[in-house]
Amino acid sequence: MRNASPEGAAPTNPAFTVRSSDAQSPAALPAHPQRTIEPEFSGLARLAATVCEAPFASIELNGYGETWCSSTGTLPRPALPPRNPLARVALRTGDGDVQGTLAVYDTRVRDLTEQQRQALDLLARQTVMQIDLHARVAGLELLAAAPVAPSADVALAQALIESASVVIYHSNMSGNLTYVNPEYRRIFGLTPQQSTNDWAHGVHPDDRQRIEDAWEDFCRNPRSVRFDYRTKPQNGAVRYFTEQVVPAQGVSGFVGTISDFTDLITARGELLQQRTLLEAVITDLPIALLACDVAGNVTHYNRAAVELHCVDAESHPKTAQVFLADGVTPVSADEHPLMRALRGETIVNLELVIQPRETIARSTLSSARRLIGPNGQTLGAVAVVQDTTERKRAELELERVHKELMTASRQAGMAEVATNVLHNVGNILNSVNISASLVTDRVKQSKAPGVTLVADLLKDQGADLAAFMSTDARGQRIPEYLSALGKQLTADQQMSLQELGSLRDNLEHIKETVTMQQSYAKLCGVTETVEVVDLVEDSLRLNAGAFARHGVTLYREFSRVPPITVDKHKVLQILVNLVRNAKYACDESGKTEKTITLRIAPATEGVRISVIDNGVGIPAENMDRLFTHGFTTRQSGHGFGLHSGALAAQELGGSLRAESDGSGLGAAFILELPYSRRDTRHG
Repeated sequence: MRNASPEGAAPTNPAFTVRSSDAQSPAALPAHPQRTIEPEFSGLARLAATVCEAPFASIELNGYGETWCSSTGTLPRPALPPRNPLARVALRTGDGDVQGTLAVYDTRVRDLTEQQRQALDLLARQTVMQIDLHARVAGLELLAAAPVAPSADVALAQALIESASVVIYHSNMSGNLTYVNPEYRRIFGLTPQQSTNDWAHGVHPDDRQRIEDAWEDFCRNPRSVRFDYRTKPQNGAVRYFTEQVVPAQGVSGFVGTISDFTDLITARGELLQQRTLLEAVITDLPIALLACDVAGNVTHYNRAAVELHCVDAESHPKTAQVFLADGVTPVSADEHPLMRALRGETIVNLELVIQPRETIARSTLSSARRLIGPNGQTLGAVAVVQDTTERKRAELELERVHKELMTASRQAGMAEVATNVLHNVGNILNSVNISASLVTDRVKQSKAPGVTLVADLLKDQGADLAAFMSTDARGQRIPEYLSALGKQLTADQQMSLQELGSLRDNLEHIKETVTMQQSYAKLCGVTETVEVVDLVEDSLRLNAGAFARHGVTLYREFSRVPPITVDKHKVLQILVNLVRNAKYACDESGKTEKTITLRIAPATEGVRISVIDNGVGIPAENMDRLFTHGFTTRQSGHGFGLHSGALAAQELGGSLRAESDGSGLGAAFILELPYSRRDTRHG
């Protein structure tokens, strides 16, 4: 254990004087070309390589030396070091003098994260402190070896040492402290009434015995040694320190220094925490995530990617073939989304089929893009893959049910009415399916399991819960995490309630549609005063899933018009069918840019709603037959939608017409409605 001279005694070193001409400036290390750089500088370079995840790091001190390190140890200077470092930080003193550089290197081009840059800055400041420390130690050595000088020089030397931002002390061969500067008392929390012998009370209880044993061992076997430990003075926070002690040159005893590296420890902890959180989030994503380097080698992937057989893993050795959406045409490795993205393509919602061995095929939607660095260099590519198998299965099931209903209706002698019902219900069921899928996806992505994790973590603390919440970094972040989790769960709840409300409205719409068709010849629809914009937006919402799947861009050109009094369900049926037909026209055109424009404008006695697409267009010979019962140009169409839409428009007192400049030039369907309903039905 370190001992001290009697409290208040002057330093016992008789050579504690210096001549002005021999004084060493504390702003720089003395030049010693024949000396190797001190071990602590190698340690700092090694730490820089570790926190930046780099294979090399170096510290070069002007006129003193240079050290190269990896994250595992000191290295000889590389014959051909990388030309362009990931980062280079000047070792600048408080006066602005540059004493050297700290740099980290990698064999590939990449950017450091913000946390890594902050940690590197902290290391640079720590290095500057070490430079200052060595300068002051050198000053002590000169002081110890110099002859007696005037008292003014002694005062100057003492001022330099006592103003140092690190601890400097001297002890004799028995371990008794003969001098400590003011920083010594501060870091150990010693009061003026306490002796320096009480330093151990300021060391963290968990480290105290270890450090006392290490000091006694040093006294028995003097040598250069370093101690790392924590301090916890009474009513003070825990701090991290490193202590370096060496035999004094020119005098008996030892010279020791103690410096604070708490900020570096904190930065490393935050960096690790952020990295762990990011890895946990990516790992638990329900959507497959893949990333590759510039050579096309997969470097990152999550659990969903393995489960979807997008990559091979040791625990999932099965391989998979990839096909186009038809499930038959194979896709070569060079045409996979990641490889295409590396070549500069941007892939959006590409439909592919993944066929693993010994399991069923999976339908997927893939999106990928190239990763570009700050200087425009290619860093790799990233892709996300969503499993749409269940949604496809639901769509096929819906189509099967739709066909069965149509067949049953025709057999019952109600072909036309049944067709209208099926068409309208089918449109609404698409919306129901979309809303259900959105709710299902949101529930799958819910962060609710996080509540259980936090609860388990708190439960594990037992009686130490209060200490855990106040001192442990994880406990201190729990309120912040719970706040973020609460916001996310609230957002999930609001979204689910909104979609469930939409489901309820759509089911009610189905019920009203069926009831209306059954009483078609007897009952009038219920009229309501509604905003035209709301009707149009409802029709778009009912087709929203189709737009996303087929890459259609919507444009809205809405003029201000008064509300209209109308049977809104019939208007929705017309608009939904028109928007749906426009989507198919864009899809069948094969154009890269697919657009649909919804336009609202005043008409002579009401409003005009136009649905305009840039799709396949309408040949002149088909214009007169568009609204004929049973006429269609689409292979999967039945020819009843436009016919029933025109009839409904007439019943509402309006009209429905089409315009087109010909094949490939798009088309426009214009629905005109009066401000108040004029019932034109007869009998």
